Amino acid sequence: METQIYEPVEVIVYFHNLHIEIVRFKWNNNIYNVSNLNSYWRVPLGNGFEYHFTVFCRKQGVLCELSFNLNDFKWQLVQLENI
Repeated sequence: METQIYEPVEVIVYFHNLHIEIVRFKWNNNIYNVSNLNSYWRVPLGNGFEYHFTVFCRKQGVLCELSFNLNDFKWQLVQLENI
């Protein structure tokens, strides 16, 4: 990934039988439509975990890394790369 951001984002997700589908997120007053969830992993954090996701937004031409903190239920845009 190219640009490290670490800023809060608003995210719309669906949960299906223990699977997550990230639909879109909002950052800097821009809406990013998620086309593909490429990978995910979890990182131990305090008493819980932080989940990281790499997503591709075809319409906007970007590959992003998002994180979700299970301790405070907040999302962050970690990295963004123009494709």
